[in-house]
Amino acid sequence: METRQQIGFLLGAGASYECAMPLTSELTAELRAKLTPEKLRDFNQAWHKQGGGHPESVIEALADVWVRPGLHYESILGFLETQFRRNVLRQDYHALYSWLIEAVYWILYTRHLNNVDYIQRNIKWYSGLARLACSNPPVWIFSLNHDLIIECLAAAHGIPVNSGFGKDTLSLPRRDRAGKMIGELRAQIITDDQLEQYLAFSEPGSPGINLLKLHGALDVFAFGNHGKDLVKLLPLENTVAGVLDTLRVANKELVYREPRAPGGLIRATNEIAYADESGEMHFLRRTLLAGAFKFDKRESQVLPAKLLDHFRSRINAVTKLGAVGYSFGDIHVNQVLREWLEFKGDRLLEIVQPDAICIPDCLLHLAPQIKLVPLTASEYFDCASGITRTNREILEKRLAAWARAQGNSPTSRKEFAQFIREFTTNGMREFARDIAKLTRDRDIDLATIGTSAEDFASRWASDHSFNVESMIGKFLATRQPTST
Repeated sequence: METRQQIGFLLGAGASYECAMPLTSELTAELRAKLTPEKLRDFNQAWHKQGGGHPESVIEALADVWVRPGLHYESILGFLETQFRRNVLRQDYHALYSWLIEAVYWILYTRHLNNVDYIQRNIKWYSGLARLACSNPPVWIFSLNHDLIIECLAAAHGIPVNSGFGKDTLSLPRRDRAGKMIGELRAQIITDDQLEQYLAFSEPGSPGINLLKLHGALDVFAFGNHGKDLVKLLPLENTVAGVLDTLRVANKELVYREPRAPGGLIRATNEIAYADESGEMHFLRRTLLAGAFKFDKRESQVLPAKLLDHFRSRINAVTKLGAVGYSFGDIHVNQVLREWLEFKGDRLLEIVQPDAICIPDCLLHLAPQIKLVPLTASEYFDCASGITRTNREILEKRLAAWARAQGNSPTSRKEFAQFIREFTTNGMREFARDIAKLTRDRDIDLATIGTSAEDFASRWASDHSFNVESMIGKFLATRQPTST
């Protein structure tokens, strides 16, 4: 009997691009726009006035690297990590590293909260992944992203998603700015001992998604036990909006009131300070892992190193892996992929990127087991699950891609709205001219030919391609072409 192929996915930044999340280059550009060398120096002066700040040599070293072309934000973080390891001013470099990690967190947080409607509209293009989770369960997803797009997909389709945290939960008190309790936020918890032994993922045949996030996430925090335990926030409700609003609640309603603190609340870099039911202060430490030393034994990190072992073990449940939107820039991930391919000759790695043209050097000796797939994430998921899109869906997707390329900005929305008004106005003028010409030249009363005005208008619209597909097609025909 032939063994059924088990499909899994390794997701990089490009996998979430179609749902408004930034590529590495975009995130770097946004960071550079928000934090120029001049602003960095201004921040440092303000910190000095408050009794903190860093030596000028440290700030200037970061400013020099900041403007070097070709470096993305993880390279810059790697520079700070390197300086921390070998410089007498190591604490200053570490503080700047933590500060930039928090800046990355807030950029991603804002991308989620500012694009709720966009994500709700466009998560449907990932329905191929949802179909696979039902037809070939559970689907393994190993994500290098910090975002909540997979959780949104699961909520949109009512699919269970299991991150290995088990059944133990924790209640976190929600409070207003005055410190009054206004509700609770539930979270799954996994202890350090449990992490060392076993992650409670779904067994073969169980419906849904097994999700292992290797580099931390916006909704995962280190908690208690000297920061060795982890918590993952549970959605306020099982909808896309409910998943995303959980982030807002965690960052705005888990608070510790202190009248003497700026703004009346205790704030800490890369941590959320909050009061438990009895008013005692606790901390949730953000888990984003970035830079050049992920899972490096020479460096400490918030996320337990055991997660890499779980990745190395669990990937063996997969015989075909789609590496979607991953640039092969993480040595520790590449090593796991290499070992996974080398172990069995029937394993297949598909490298999925719109511009996929070459196999990474570290995997060239395994070329017969690697396939280059020049598709976007949503196109690939459609192909893998057997979904064929209608012409209207293809046009809608192209429109979404155009909006995404414009940054999903108010300007792009106004541009499309203006085109709709012009398209509709011009169509109505043509219709009015045709009606006038018909009744004037032929002296025809619609009632005498057995049709209503509504039927005639519908037939006219069909004959003149006056419909949504035509409208979107004409709009896109006048814009810069974008990849679907």
